[in-house]
This record gives sequence, structure tokens and C-alpha cells, in this order.
Amino acid sequence: MRKINYLFNTKSNFTLIKSYLFNSIRLKFVKKKRIEYIEKYKKFLLNKEITHDYFSRNAFDWINVLNEFKNIKFEFLEIGSFEGNSALFILENFNKVNLICVDQWKQLYRDDGKREGYENLSINEIEKNFDANLKNYTGRFFKKKISSNNFFKKNNKKFEVIYIDGSHFAPDVLDDCRNSWSILKKNGILILDDYFWIGYSKIEENPAFAINQFLKEISGKYKVENFTKFQLFLRKLN
Repeated sequence: MRKINYLFNTKSNFTLIKSYLFNSIRLKFVKKKRIEYIEKYKKFLLNKEITHDYFSRNAFDWINVLNEFKNIKFEFLEIGSFEGNSALFILENFNKVNLICVDQWKQLYRDDGKREGYENLSINEIEKNFDANLKNYTGRFFKKKISSNNFFKKNNKKFEVIYIDGSHFAPDVLDDCRNSWSILKKNGILILDDYFWIGYSKIEENPAFAINQFLKEISGKYKVENFTKFQLFLRKLN
């Protein structure tokens, strides 16, 4: 109920609310299968350098939404890579993917006013874990240690799938959404993380505010493929 209230408080559109309710009901029928799949992926991570597992809970949703790309070549861009957990999942399950990982791996500090949630972590160690986790996939991915804005300025590629999991600060999220949409191919999938994340005291500074603004801008140009407790999956129609 708390998430439903948040949807109304952030003035989410009817399509989002309907999609969230539908998925909540659907989950009751696949709960066992979902748990088994997540546990299987967690076992795969046991020999990896993962100190904060923010991704496993999404694995079942990803494998279902992205199933159409299972046996074809496609371009995947992720904004925010952290320890490489989501990148590992993609590289393990999609053999023909060309993956680009964009992350600044920049240390944040509380006294700078940041409330991203990992100011207490050593980003140097997080980046080392990313490098260690992906060392066996050399040639299948490209690491870009750069801000997302600078990446978009230099990029000239189009992508079938884009995953946004960088900054949680609403203005940054909105920039990432707009920039990603402009280089997402028709029928491509945009994955938006942390819709329900609340770290900033002002509701308009959190991801949902930016995402709702973005959805207004692309009204009629997308379809909601899935909306979970953690992530929103959109398909670009035109």
C-alpha cells in the first residue's frame, strides 16, 4: 500500500498505476518460479566480488522482458555499473550482446549534500570489484569511466536496450532519460531503476519525479512492458 500511495503522491499517470497493480497480481502466480530463479543467480554470484547486491531481485524480470534478445546481436548501454552485477547478468545470459558500461566511479561525500546512499563506501574498492568481476569477459564489453552527460555528448551509437541506474537526483535522472531515449532504437527497451527510491527529503528531487516528467514528454510514444517494486520497463514505439 505504501508504494501505491507513493504513486499517487508523485502524480504518476494512470498507465503506471494500472501497470503496477497488474504486475502485483501477476507476481502471485509466478512467485515460486521467481524466487527459484533469483536464488539460482545468487549462487552464481557467490564467487564474485559483490558487497552490495542491488540487482539479484531484478533478475527474473530482466530475463523475461529481454527474452527477445536472447539469440540475436544487440547493443546494450548501462548508465551506472557499480560492482558490475547487472553487467554480469547480461554477459552471462546474452551471448551476442555488445555491452557498454558507463560510470564515473566517483567518491561521494555527505558534506557535499549528496544523499545517494553510498557516501560511506570506498568507490575505489567498488571499481576494483567491477574490474575483478568482469575480467573474464574481456572483448565483450567496454568500460567508460566518464559522466553520463559526457558520454552522451561523445556517443554516436544507437542501442536496443538501455539501463539507467546512475544518479538518483531528479535533474540528473531526467537528463539520463532524455539522452537515452534519443539514442534508443524503435522497439527498444528502456529500463529505469529506483522508481520508488526515496533518499532526498524533497519528493521532487527523487527519481519518480523526474521519470513522471519524462513520461509526460514522451506520451503516446511508449508502452509499459513491466513495472515492478523496483524498476520500470518501457518499449519505444516510435
